[in-house]
Amino acid sequence: MKPYELSIVEASSSIRDGSLSPVDLAGSLLDRIDEVEPRLEAWVTVNRDQVMKDAEESTRKLREGSPKSGVHGIPVGVKDIYFTKGLKTTMGSPIYGDYVPTVDADMVTTIKEAGGIVLGKTETTEFALHDPAPTRNPWNTGHTPGGSSSGSAAAVASGMCQVAFGSQTGGSVIRPASYCGIVGVKPTYDLLSRENVYPLSWSLDHIGYMTRTTQDAHIMLEALTGIKKEWHPRVRAPKVGLLAGYFKEKATEEVWQGFEKAVAEIWGEGADVETAVLPESFSLVPDVHRVIMSVETAAVHEDMFKKRGDDYRSYMRGFISSGLLVPATAYLRAQRLRGQIIRDMVNLIGRFDCVISPSATDSAPEGLEWTGSPAFNSPWSLTGLPSITVPSGLTEDGLPLGLQIIGTPYTEWELLRIGAWCEEKLGFESRPIDPRGS
Repeated sequence: MKPYELSIVEASSSIRDGSLSPVDLAGSLLDRIDEVEPRLEAWVTVNRDQVMKDAEESTRKLREGSPKSGVHGIPVGVKDIYFTKGLKTTMGSPIYGDYVPTVDADMVTTIKEAGGIVLGKTETTEFALHDPAPTRNPWNTGHTPGGSSSGSAAAVASGMCQVAFGSQTGGSVIRPASYCGIVGVKPTYDLLSRENVYPLSWSLDHIGYMTRTTQDAHIMLEALTGIKKEWHPRVRAPKVGLLAGYFKEKATEEVWQGFEKAVAEIWGEGADVETAVLPESFSLVPDVHRVIMSVETAAVHEDMFKKRGDDYRSYMRGFISSGLLVPATAYLRAQRLRGQIIRDMVNLIGRFDCVISPSATDSAPEGLEWTGSPAFNSPWSLTGLPSITVPSGLTEDGLPLGLQIIGTPYTEWELLRIGAWCEEKLGFESRPIDPRGS
């Protein structure tokens, strides 16, 4: 097995026992980038010289002492809305095409302090909203990898890195992770700092990340929070609430059939599954989410939009314009309704260990003009509740499907254990090692 194929757990173990150096790991990932990046276009910037210098420094520190964390010596992809000191950060827009921050985002600082290495900046839709990045899906390059964390998902899935940062305001971590057949983590709203990450919507933006396994995601969560928790297998079947109704209505037939098949495989192993009936307030989610998001996005961009409106792409331009027209009373009403939705969903989910749904309404759409619907993810961005996705199978065309697992606030650790339990039962081990076209 080549170093780039290793999980974080495997790479970290090899680094600790001296059978793999951070320099060798970084070199293998850079070689993998050379091999598949021309077909996938997942990266805005790969800081090769600095990566190797950091890997050499990481190796030197290992000789002087023990690893700082489970990500010591692990190169990390960073979505191109996270500020990186001295490294270009474009926000997916020509407006910031030459912008070089003088500070790191808090989470970039945290991962560096934990011994991680910034591998480079991954592609994002413009300002992390809708207008697509050039990135292609490694399972089939004729399809989108999802968005807005497009490059991060494609890079992790194709072996160009073991872990990458993303962000989610609607569905921008869970959906692309699902489309690319990897694990995605969107923690509770205020668990991780958003400082020096370019905002889209202040009260909806979430820090997130993607890995290939739930145990890798656990290691990353330890590094980002500074909280050490023992990783151990779940021995009791989780009490699961199945979200139907809205989710069944909006899912494609193939997605819902795949979801039912996955649930049957898990349930057959003893999982306690019952239907979780959504509260009446849930029907307000799409409208409430859109009002809050459009107004806050307009507020973020108002000054720049007045100066350089023509430099924004079409969807972003229209979204800002619509947000500027929303009355303050409508925004405040939406925030009040949001509070009711949060209370109702916490009460519902609290009856279970978690609730589950498909991770996206469809598998990765064909073409690069659209990154897919966030309809199954935006409820958890609106409520701030933690959610993860684990791969659950493949469509007839060989595209990944995901199982979304949602919990009450600050249950990320338990969600990952439940996700690991599902991983074991579902046995999904496929990887798009050789990206193919349509």
